[in-house]
Amino acid sequence: ILQVSVVPGGRWNRFKTYSTIQRTLEIWGSVFAFIFKVWLNNQKFTYRGGMTEEKRVMRRKVLAKWLKESILRLGPTFIKIGQQFSTRVDILPKEYVDQLSELQDQVPPFPSETAVSTIEEELGASVNEIFERFDVEPLAAASLGQVHRACLNGQEVVLKVQRPGLKELFDIDLKNLRVIAEYLQKVDPKSDGAKRDWVAIYDECANVLYQEIDYTKEAFNAEKFAENFKNMDYVKVPEIYWEYTTPQVLTMEYVPGIKINRIQQIDKLGLDRKRLGRYAVESYLEQILSHGFFHADP
Repeated sequence: ILQVSVVPGGRWNRFKTYSTIQRTLEIWGSVFAFIFKVWLNNQKFTYRGGMTEEKRVMRRKVLAKWLKESILRLGPTFIKIGQQFSTRVDILPKEYVDQLSELQDQVPPFPSETAVSTIEEELGASVNEIFERFDVEPLAAASLGQVHRACLNGQEVVLKVQRPGLKELFDIDLKNLRVIAEYLQKVDPKSDGAKRDWVAIYDECANVLYQEIDYTKEAFNAEKFAENFKNMDYVKVPEIYWEYTTPQVLTMEYVPGIKINRIQQIDKLGLDRKRLGRYAVESYLEQILSHGFFHADP
């Protein structure tokens, strides 16, 4: 399990209690601090005994760790964008990619009462009327929502409930990120030969973020994925309960699983790792080469 050296979640958790100006200052405070640290790392006088590539790499590692922690404090918008950049070795140095790849959804859950009120508002009835059992304690928490387990008509289900105020938070954050992208477009020398279009990268990230806060899109994608794999018996896709799904609440069949990198747990179950590996590769090739429609989270 990846650990972070700061408690994730900053003032964004109390987003509705502070102003657009405060949020903007918080973002730009982190941006200018990062720019200053990058500038300092490139100054020869700051290196005792002279500047070497080895020392610069060490400094980049320290700064990359600081950037990851700052992103965690800034919250959902920046965590999601950090995750997208964590695969872009064509844009960022290896030290940054290594740190950003550790950006898991390590954010604290929001109050269960808020989750319950969101569910009841979206579904138009109390959780006790809809479900035979509803677990108030979340099963897991992520940057955009959290998951609660429940029992619906005798079936075990999970409800993915969106964090409140995300669209408003995105509206503020993305306006600031647009300015940052336009600045990077002007100052990036592209001396490494890469043709980076920072504004196009921003547009793609913004589009993906707004799509992610409409859970009905995720539900449609799940059903399309299930249809694509209906003849492959080793691929299981949770059933979507449309009657209890809205843009902010997604209800689906509960399907427990083990991450493919949890080797000890897999071995305890006596599963054939080579066969699992083959299934993983085959299913991904099928998604990419046959369907042109793939799941982005392995």
